[in-house]
Amino acid sequence: MILRKTALVLILLFFCTVISFAENVKLVVDVTNVVINNGKVYVAIFFNADEFRREEPTIAFEFESNRTVLTQEVELPPGEYLFSAFQDTNGNGTLDFNFIGIPKELVGISNFDGRGIPTRNFNRHKIPIDASTGRVTVSLHKFF
Repeated sequence: MILRKTALVLILLFFCTVISFAENVKLVVDVTNVVINNGKVYVAIFFNADEFRREEPTIAFEFESNRTVLTQEVELPPGEYLFSAFQDTNGNGTLDFNFIGIPKELVGISNFDGRGIPTRNFNRHKIPIDASTGRVTVSLHKFF
């Protein structure tokens, strides 16, 4: 019995070590449909639904809007992530919404093609990231 428990503990430690040392994935994040010189573009990468709900991303960065396609290299552990971006046209550092909750500024989210209005559902917009991913594109869209 003790031998079985010891073996189980060793196996669990092995898997925990393998998982914790999983090699990060290098990928390129492209933000497209940027309006040149019309406010900074903010990008957020969320690792789970809780981060997304609290609006506390794993990684966040910003760009000057000096090109229509902005590119940033990032390294992430393999997993499922949600990528979002918006162009802050009024310079207040936040995404603004109209009185019924529709974004007033250009906004993009992973797994969204610009039709309709994106949901606040992490599972719908997450994408798997692994060694074969290479590139993620988030397109900005105007809703009204």
